[in-house]
Amino acid sequence: MSFRLSIVWLLVLVLPANAQAAGYIVQPGDTLAAIAQRYHVSVRALAHINGISNVNLVQAGRRLAIPVPVRHFRYLVQWGDTLTAIATRFHLSISAIRSMNPSVGAYLLAGSTLALCSGCGASGGYTAQAGSSYHAPSVSGARYVVQPGDSLTAIAVRYGTTVSALAAANNIATPDRVVIGTVLTVPAASTGFIDARPIIQRYATYYGLDPTLPLAVAWEESGYNQSVVSPTGAVGVMQVEPYTADHINDLLGTHLNIYNLDDNIHAGVYWLSVLVRYYGGNQRLAIAAYYQGTRSIARVGFFKDTVQYVANVLALESRV
Repeated sequence: MSFRLSIVWLLVLVLPANAQAAGYIVQPGDTLAAIAQRYHVSVRALAHINGISNVNLVQAGRRLAIPVPVRHFRYLVQWGDTLTAIATRFHLSISAIRSMNPSVGAYLLAGSTLALCSGCGASGGYTAQAGSSYHAPSVSGARYVVQPGDSLTAIAVRYGTTVSALAAANNIATPDRVVIGTVLTVPAASTGFIDARPIIQRYATYYGLDPTLPLAVAWEESGYNQSVVSPTGAVGVMQVEPYTADHINDLLGTHLNIYNLDDNIHAGVYWLSVLVRYYGGNQRLAIAAYYQGTRSIARVGFFKDTVQYVANVLALESRV
């Protein structure tokens, strides 16, 4: 539903790499905040890997381990890709990839996307430079202080939970906005995922669509993963943009919350049914408009990646 850049992988959160393998020896007058800023890492991460409970006190002469900067990004699956090859390429374990992508099945579908993490280590948790004894924090009942550049999506991926679970645990009404310095309660890591397909099929039947169409769109958009949030802010299984959700709620007279799985699918399938009717049953145009928007198509025609998107969805209809 959102315009995508045609690249193999897209960084969502980047902390510049500037750490040194030898660590850092604290000098008189140093503060943890100043050291963190120097190495482009968070104070919390620096304190955690060095077992510092009071971030306002750091002893001169102490050697600090510097955490490896972490990059969370989306990877576009190519023909011939395997989990083993991707895990090797990004220095992750297959189990770590699966934990970040609960909807991944026995095979990978070219054109789908994976949430990955560079610098996270084989387990998917943070790693530190040589000599550090850092371990990933426990996710059950953990607390996390929001840092500059953080997003709820990146935090959810880091702790193996979902955006909706994180938002619900902290009473966050607008998950696309999170305030720096906020202390978040991190829910227990997800041990599985809710199968979105029956929900998609239910709403497809309700709105008079052949279920294969929204099933194909949802797989192409998110791989049936509710925790996915695009760089443009599109949310969840159906990748519904917040402004589109507002329009849908106006049309339906509802208060659908796109960060909720059922509401997200309801909104996306309904909007797809609107587009099918708008284009007189022409699925190709409806799929393209779901991705690019009706106004853009009317003004400039199909973008190149829209053509590929439509082809992918049409191909998927016979496979979902």
